[in-house]
Amino acid sequence: MQPKILLVDDREDNLLSIEAILEADGYQFFKAYSGSQALKILLNEYDFAMILMDVKMPILNGFETATLIYEREKLRRIPIIFITANNYGDENLFKGCIDYIFKPINPDVLRAKVAVFIELYRKNNLLIEQDRKLSALNEHLEAELKVLRISEEKARQFNGKLLNAISNLESILASSKMTIEQSELVKSDLNVLLKGLLAEMEDQVNEKKATISIEPLPTLLVSPALIRPLFRNLIGNALQYSKKNVNPIIKIRSEVDLSTETTPSRNPDGKKYSRILIEDNGIGFDHPDKIFNPVEKVHHNGSSKAAGIGLAICKKIIEQHHGSISARSKVNEGSTFIVSLPIL
Repeated sequence: MQPKILLVDDREDNLLSIEAILEADGYQFFKAYSGSQALKILLNEYDFAMILMDVKMPILNGFETATLIYEREKLRRIPIIFITANNYGDENLFKGCIDYIFKPINPDVLRAKVAVFIELYRKNNLLIEQDRKLSALNEHLEAELKVLRISEEKARQFNGKLLNAISNLESILASSKMTIEQSELVKSDLNVLLKGLLAEMEDQVNEKKATISIEPLPTLLVSPALIRPLFRNLIGNALQYSKKNVNPIIKIRSEVDLSTETTPSRNPDGKKYSRILIEDNGIGFDHPDKIFNPVEKVHHNGSSKAAGIGLAICKKIIEQHHGSISARSKVNEGSTFIVSLPIL
């Protein structure tokens, strides 16, 4: 694209002379015969590489015209070279003046000075174009990063659900294995066990903005491989069946049960039991006595849903530990699951 130069002089012969000197260099010229005409041109055309302007002109001289030009912010970057027959002292120089060319015009000096400013103009335009491309590239990268973050979040949620599904599958496999052989029971600190479990369920808990508090729990003789899925299922249910627009609150605590576990026949030796209570503020359900039956349906806040095999597996796990599990609940009033396990 040819660089544009605005020539301003009230004399036609001066304009023709300057144009003749510079035309071989391939510039595009706009000519104005007065300061007013130059201002009119600059209202619509402002992408000039430079302005060559005579100082002595009627009505608006070169200095006055330059002052009006530089009042417009987008014109301030255009360099102005004044053409004059006078050698002004420093005190009379126009503020912001780039350079002067004295009359009579030396063609070599004029071409050299113009060439310098044209080169600066081209480099500046190149920098502007590079900045525009970098800005566009940055916007594109930001858009891609946004999509990537969304994809990562979806992948994280999917992985969390996948891990939960795998854990549930392990629970089912472990449960089926129990019918064949007893799992090894070891002394297990339930505080440590639950801490590790909640670390695995962190995404699930954060997604629901749930608060889970755990009071000190006992050390019991259990199978960690089976007790972990038990608590995962109970905590997972408390998260799943939370009230709409209400952050879940889950409290886990223990107490010593000095009774003989409902019937003496199930506890002939009079053992003490530790009761682990998992309480939530969820939607609750009706018929808690039927919740552990996989073929029964329970009503969660007015909707009927199958209890599934999860709680049936929980019951089987507890029975293999010679304990019991029960539930207390009312629709819209939350639920409490009570797990009773023998104390060492």
